[in-house]
Amino acid sequence: MQKKHFIITTFITCLFLSSSISFAQSAEQKAMKKLSFMIGDWKGSGTSYPKEKNTPYNVMSTVQYDLDGELIVLRHRSIRNNKTILALHTLIYYNKEDGFYYYNAYRRSGARPFKCKLNDEKLICEINGNYRLTFQQTKKGEFNEFGQRLTDGKWIKNFEDILQPASEVKF
Repeated sequence: MQKKHFIITTFITCLFLSSSISFAQSAEQKAMKKLSFMIGDWKGSGTSYPKEKNTPYNVMSTVQYDLDGELIVLRHRSIRNNKTILALHTLIYYNKEDGFYYYNAYRRSGARPFKCKLNDEKLICEINGNYRLTFQQTKKGEFNEFGQRLTDGKWIKNFEDILQPASEVKF
């Protein structure tokens, strides 16, 4: 009888521990969950600056979690006059050792690695101390991304995309 009780108790304990482990989130998953405002299929328009020298372009992006929520995959395409002007395949992850997010944008010409921080619900990514990208959600629920270049000590916007939720994005 004691042996049967021991086996049942051990089984229940193992079952409880295994279910607790599967529901526990890693530090990376918790950090990545803070970027949930980016997740979805998006379409909209973009503007290059200075505005008077550029025409607007169409933008589509699909952003999804991968690897059990420890990675974000962002696919992006900007199109002007029926020609692709930018195509990106981007991986975003969080490094719990240093407390930074990393944004690695891949395109035909190579990769651009950015180091990022989440600040007031904005993901701000910098490269070389003179260029940064900001990702945020607008009050209307739009996905907003813009780039800025540091010029003479001032951050000058060089592009901005404003995207609305889309039912489906196909590349």
